[in-house]
Amino acid sequence: MKLYVVIILTIFFLTSCSKEDIPLLQTDNNGIFISLPYQWKKSLHEDEVFHSNSHFSTPIQYENNIAIPTTDADGKRYMTMINSENGKTIWQWNDIESISSDYIDISYNYTNNNLLTYQCGGWSICINLETGTTHWKIQREKSYEPRIQKYIDNNYFTTTSITRTDGYDEHIAYKGDIQTGELTEFLRANYSCEYVGPITENGWVGGITNIIKAPSNSNLLAITYAEPLPEWVVNSYLGLYNTQTQEWVYERKLMAPPLWNTSVYWPQIYDNKVYASVGNNLVCHDLYTGEQLWRREFNNDFLFSGFIIEDDKIIANNEDLTLYCLDPETGNNIWTGEGAGTCSRMSYLNGIVYFVGGGDSRFHAVDIETGETVWRLDAKKLEGSEGRFKTNAVYVIPGENGNKGKVIALTHMYAYCFEAYQ
Repeated sequence: MKLYVVIILTIFFLTSCSKEDIPLLQTDNNGIFISLPYQWKKSLHEDEVFHSNSHFSTPIQYENNIAIPTTDADGKRYMTMINSENGKTIWQWNDIESISSDYIDISYNYTNNNLLTYQCGGWSICINLETGTTHWKIQREKSYEPRIQKYIDNNYFTTTSITRTDGYDEHIAYKGDIQTGELTEFLRANYSCEYVGPITENGWVGGITNIIKAPSNSNLLAITYAEPLPEWVVNSYLGLYNTQTQEWVYERKLMAPPLWNTSVYWPQIYDNKVYASVGNNLVCHDLYTGEQLWRREFNNDFLFSGFIIEDDKIIANNEDLTLYCLDPETGNNIWTGEGAGTCSRMSYLNGIVYFVGGGDSRFHAVDIETGETVWRLDAKKLEGSEGRFKTNAVYVIPGENGNKGKVIALTHMYAYCFEAYQ
């Protein structure tokens, strides 16, 4: 299979590019691609000189075009929408003069049609992805968490800290309207208040961390929240809330043993089950009862790259340098493969998961049926000794009309578009 792909790619690029434009096509001793020809590349810096750049953790795409971080000759930072077919600029956005930092850090966002909103400290920002203009920009009276989660229609969820009537602080959920930026208080969890953590000036008794809408019922929300314990340890809980009755179906289902890093990340609902990363654990709960169906403990956490569920498989990238494939029903291993530590978040297309390794700065592609690494692209083959792929978002564009898809990854200097592996 790999030899066949090598021959096809070689013929394609020899007939479509001049010889001097073709990067080396190379494999290592195990037949893994370490260098591939690209379809196009685009400089992230207007003057072709490196400037400290912004970072987008999740892919920002609109009508198959993608938004990437760029700079101009003065080092000014932009969000730049480019054409995924050729890498040409469509628009640039930089309406951040009044914000305390000109670093555009988008770890989480909510996109509805042509609008994207993200949170930067006390600023809430909404961008029109069709025109590259600011739809609204609001300075709040307090900071809100960057984790933004979708709801229904134009609405999304965000959280912030408030001071309770008893003088302690807690994190509560607000509902936001992406059209206007208006926020309204939505939900508070019920906390035991048995311990007050010294996390805030007033002391902290707990906080909502994630809200996930049940796919088949817009009235049901899976809620995760945390309570402090001594020695900076926390308990993380799962609850189910009915928005129609405004009542909890269940509460306080413990998700993992208390540890210092047991906050809940990457919660997803799949096949009427709630999956989440909780510290060094992956857990699975029944959505409707909250019963824990299984819990797997690992040597390290999944904080950076997280996990995805595709083709009835959990693909989880652990900080222990291992990529795990688990059975969603049991949590048992299907296979283990090669990770790279502190990786980018994963993107999936046609049976292949793509990510950039933070440990090795290489661009990985893994077949999720077998766990076989098919790419481990080395940016040094493209840019010389200083070349390193960046743990920015990896963009995947499905193919149309029988054409193969595209995969776009960033180094610190360029965006590169490759033909997707098939």
